[in-house]
Amino acid sequence: MTAAAFTVILMGCLLFTTSAELFERAAPKHVDCGDDRDSRLPFSKTYALALTVFVLVVMFFSLRLIVQAYPSDSLSGSIARYNSVVKFTDDGTDAFPSPWDKLRNLASMAGYLFAFYFAQSVVEKDRAAFGISLAGTVVACVFQVISASRTMAVGYIFCFVVSYVMLRRHRDGRLPKVRVKTILMIVAAVSLFLVSFQFVAQTVQGRSTSSDPLVYISAYIGAEIPNLDCFLQAGGADTNPVIWGYMTFRNTIRWIGQQFGIVDFIYQYDLPFNVINGVSTGNVYTTFYAFIYDFGYVGFVLLTALMAIVSQAVYSKSCKFNSGLASSVWVIIYSIIAYALLLSFFSNKFYENVFVITFVYKLIYLVILYVPILLLSKGELAVAERTHLVRRV
Repeated sequence: MTAAAFTVILMGCLLFTTSAELFERAAPKHVDCGDDRDSRLPFSKTYALALTVFVLVVMFFSLRLIVQAYPSDSLSGSIARYNSVVKFTDDGTDAFPSPWDKLRNLASMAGYLFAFYFAQSVVEKDRAAFGISLAGTVVACVFQVISASRTMAVGYIFCFVVSYVMLRRHRDGRLPKVRVKTILMIVAAVSLFLVSFQFVAQTVQGRSTSSDPLVYISAYIGAEIPNLDCFLQAGGADTNPVIWGYMTFRNTIRWIGQQFGIVDFIYQYDLPFNVINGVSTGNVYTTFYAFIYDFGYVGFVLLTALMAIVSQAVYSKSCKFNSGLASSVWVIIYSIIAYALLLSFFSNKFYENVFVITFVYKLIYLVILYVPILLLSKGELAVAERTHLVRRV
């Protein structure tokens, strides 16, 4: 690794940390007015079961549509063809005509709701909610895996972890203690996940990967910085993109192009596959690749700082649990943003997944999922009030 790559990584991390800390210190501190609204998300077993069935139905019809659109000798072969089309062409969404595209989006957001319910049931030791919320989370993960999105499935697990930590912090007034047993369990879980990642890719999703699991894993998590190094050595900071924000804001530019029929705005990423010392290192470059590609080192500084400020603002809000039932929404939003930050080690996931109109769509679908919860909670409150009046009489 050259000095340029080392400096970019080091300065990027320091800049992110410093920007978040400065924003937190500068942000106005609101006095706690003793908001007594219940921030707990009400759980309905009936609704959770209905939502699980809904995700299963959407998953079944999604598989049918994938097989019809991309026939192969096996289910995994069809999924592999669909995955390839989605990643490297502009035709993948054609497999799901309306209303299935919208129902798939709704089912995808249901995974985050299940993950939060699962975390809440663990914190509260609620056995009634534990089983169905766990089942719903598993079903949602399977739905994403057969839809060629392992990353989204891991996102649900990440949402569970974030929700659990924040709920414990809210309940106890401090972060949960990390014990040796917990560390060992985390290490075991991560190891199992890395080992199974290739298995899922080959068996379920039909992808062609290295036959050696260690080579596959090492390339998957160790290629980002060497690839970024190659880009910088090749004069990446002097790149002149044909469109402003070509790499950083590609998803937003594509959406504008699709809405207004601007053909030049509908394009694929400029992410060439690398081979270093005879070893394929893929096309992952860290998020700094996109910043420098589009805006040079000035953009690297500004976009990293903006990413830190937005993340810190949402984190601070989600920690307060002062929005009633909407408090859980803030936790879910933060889990999505935090996961995008984690994936920024691989590529430009923050600006791909957060600074896009589709993120607003996700929030709309999440609000739709909350409507039955609000209605059910109001119904339960009304029943409780009537019962209280009868007792008084």
